[in-house]
Amino acid sequence: MNSRLHSKPPVNVDTVHICEEEELVNRAHRAQQPTDIVVAPEQFHRRNLKRAIADANRPRSSLAFLAPATMATELIATAKESDPAVLDRMDRLRVLEDLLVSPSGDASRLSRVFGTSLTTQLDQIEAAREEVLLLTGNQPTRHSALETVCDELDGVASRDALDLLTGISSLEKQLRNSVEEYTSSAAVLEAGAEVVTGSEGSVWQNKYSGIERINVVGISTLGTPLLTFLTAIGRETSSTVHLYLRAHTGPRIASRLRSRLNSGGTPSTSDSVARSQISEFRTTPVTEIVAKTRAEEARAAVATCDGLLQKGVSVSDIAIVARDIDKYERVLTTASDIYGRRLSFWTQLELKRTLPYRVVAETCSLLAAASDDTSIDTETMFQPLKCQWIVTEDDAKRDEVIRPFTPAEISELRQEVGTDYSGTLAQWRDTVGMTTSIGSNTQRRFENYLDWCQRHRCAPEPDDILATLGPVLNGFETVVLPDIEENDTAAYAETSRAARAMQRVAGDTDSEHLLREARAKYADWRDRHQIESSWSSVLEVIETIATVRPGRREHENAERLDVLDATDTWLRSYAYVIALGFVDGEWPQQPHGELPVKVQTAVTDGDSPEARSLGVRGAWTEEREYDHAVDALRTATNHMIVTRFTEDMEGVTYQRSPLLEELSTTTLGAEAYHELLDYDAALPDRLRNSIPEDVSTEGVNK
Repeated sequence: MNSRLHSKPPVNVDTVHICEEEELVNRAHRAQQPTDIVVAPEQFHRRNLKRAIADANRPRSSLAFLAPATMATELIATAKESDPAVLDRMDRLRVLEDLLVSPSGDASRLSRVFGTSLTTQLDQIEAAREEVLLLTGNQPTRHSALETVCDELDGVASRDALDLLTGISSLEKQLRNSVEEYTSSAAVLEAGAEVVTGSEGSVWQNKYSGIERINVVGISTLGTPLLTFLTAIGRETSSTVHLYLRAHTGPRIASRLRSRLNSGGTPSTSDSVARSQISEFRTTPVTEIVAKTRAEEARAAVATCDGLLQKGVSVSDIAIVARDIDKYERVLTTASDIYGRRLSFWTQLELKRTLPYRVVAETCSLLAAASDDTSIDTETMFQPLKCQWIVTEDDAKRDEVIRPFTPAEISELRQEVGTDYSGTLAQWRDTVGMTTSIGSNTQRRFENYLDWCQRHRCAPEPDDILATLGPVLNGFETVVLPDIEENDTAAYAETSRAARAMQRVAGDTDSEHLLREARAKYADWRDRHQIESSWSSVLEVIETIATVRPGRREHENAERLDVLDATDTWLRSYAYVIALGFVDGEWPQQPHGELPVKVQTAVTDGDSPEARSLGVRGAWTEEREYDHAVDALRTATNHMIVTRFTEDMEGVTYQRSPLLEELSTTTLGAEAYHELLDYDAALPDRLRNSIPEDVSTEGVNK
């Protein structure tokens, strides 16, 4: 080991960059092999940085983009010559559930915090476990520091906090002893740090020779597992660690670095990093629009877009942004219809509400009931048909058009057999066959449906998931999806949603998708004897996977306006940004966390050496909300428009966001506001004057 490395600061304030991502963009160059690793926890941060490098017309062969856990996993695999297995969240929750059915040892103290039915509080317990790990990194010294912080609280708060900490710590030990795999990405980072330190950096050299810098981007929380991993690399290798931090969480992270690296020692004045005001990032005019309701606010936003487009501004130069775009999707869609504009929502897909998912889930429910050879009620029997179940490979007359059951046909069947009817598959066949009032075509097609259920009702093997449900999705794609498109509005919103759901549920032959993931997870859980072979178990697996929301999935639409969450604006650039929802309680959102509020406050304030040795979760403060506001502000290059509403549908009053107090805005007057909302969408002078003179209105279409 080179003794020079021991004196090298592992992570230094001198290598912290606050809102200076351009420095990293400028480092991108052509190289035979990467010289820099860009560590970004979120995929969209990696995507946005790649976009920024492309916009700067720079090659990026010198940069390797990795998630922190991926880098640690590769180091562990290099050291142990085998890929480490890591529990995903679903498997982790299943193990935790087994441990909490009859909690042993100190884990039973969690009952004092979450109640006696711990298995019904799995999500909250897992969130608390993750927060404790974020603070302590499973390190005894930091665990003791957190214990001291809890112990110094007042009376009841101290007892509750210590019960939670003791219970979670015991549960963490039991979890790690119960499985051979690493329990989470945090555990992988811990192991990665141990590998680097234990090998005195040789494993790093073997895997990442030629890497000069590690560049961490896009974080609002620097958890202890990640900091420990970066510290090991900084101390044991010649690579330097650079942190590219955000406007408001960044200074707090930087100011506590030395205290955390030195186990909470008294910070020096050099540790202090000044927090910038939002106004310091303002480079464009900012216009504030005040609407009465959220729906009216959405209309004002779309009207502004319409006015800009009429003046020749390119659709790619406009973005609509919100702190939580899910709250605006419906009202924005309604407003876009008024002005004949189309929107492209860069949001996560609510998979369980889509038809492709529902037809798969309802089919599993029906097959589960049929497999038990028990009575099947009308709701279970007809639900797949209501979701437009169809199998194109099924037996049918060559001259017959294959189509799903219509609502009228389903209603006819329900009325004729009786809405309260229940029976086995054989009894359903007999009843429908003897009911002469049912049309012969409907009767025959329904009998084919029953035959299909009979053929596939047996306890499924893993491969049966694709073999059985794949044709159902094929029928949906070839028959139902074109019908949805034909009857959709000009915005093609339903078509886009159904197509995205199809991609997520069934995907391409070589892609990862829900059915393929379910096949692997079903086989894994069954081999571990955690579930039995049944369609009920298949449904359980599918529902569990669908509950874990996938990463953001975008769809390219050349003539559509981008609508995105504020967190997605980091490093993006649009000439005109319309930022919605600047009301108190929505932007900024209220801080939240699973640890007691007094613990969060004590750790965040950092008034003791023990508190300063711990990480701070970004969601515990409003600093992250300021980060997103600055990101949105930096995204606008010509003009920033901020909007807010004053009351909700029930007449509850909403106050102006405190984030706007630091930002000098010009409020749109009443007359200009009404002219904007007119069907002609007349832009106010202030906004119209920000359009460059060389922008042409030729060829602009409504």
